[in-house]
Amino acid sequence: MKVLLKNVIMLWLLVFNTNGLATINDPSPLVMLKSTSNQMIAELEKRSGQLKGNEILLRSIVKRLLVPHVDQDGMAQAVVGKLYWQSATPALHQQFIGQFSTYVIKTYATALAAYDGETVAFYPIRGYVAGQTRVQVNSSINRREGPAIQLQYRLVNKNNTWLIYDFSVDGVSLVQNYRAQFSAPLQQGGLALLVRKLVEKNK
Repeated sequence: MKVLLKNVIMLWLLVFNTNGLATINDPSPLVMLKSTSNQMIAELEKRSGQLKGNEILLRSIVKRLLVPHVDQDGMAQAVVGKLYWQSATPALHQQFIGQFSTYVIKTYATALAAYDGETVAFYPIRGYVAGQTRVQVNSSINRREGPAIQLQYRLVNKNNTWLIYDFSVDGVSLVQNYRAQFSAPLQQGGLALLVRKLVEKNK
């Protein structure tokens, strides 16, 4: 499961290498993805000689360029599940969101070191209507070798800002993978135990 999760994260990071600029006809969620992709690839190319083994730099890139476009609160609740979330206190919610964010950044940074110049094509959003609050954006990752890989983003509009709350690679959901990874500690001791486990992992 951990290997699968790492592969899913790696593929998501690779999708931020695209040569396509946003156009006047692109709906706002697609503009956000393309804009972020251009920033990401520019940073990776600029610092290509500094990335290997530089965990501090890798984490700073992830935190600065990727995290602002992720619905951290929504994703945190989704990976825990309604039952465990509602049975925990607001203070514990905030502790989990903080530790979960740190855990995700650390994992993303590790995967980011393996970047190797893959490219991606974004597809138009089918049936998009202005005013929607949730959309799915489809894309395909073009690798140097092997067939293209299909990736789907799921985005939500919060306070007029589009944020990613989940994505799937060839049908494998990142949120579902985290839920599977966290299920054992949640069953054993609820959100409090999961937070303690994440604190240990984040050290």
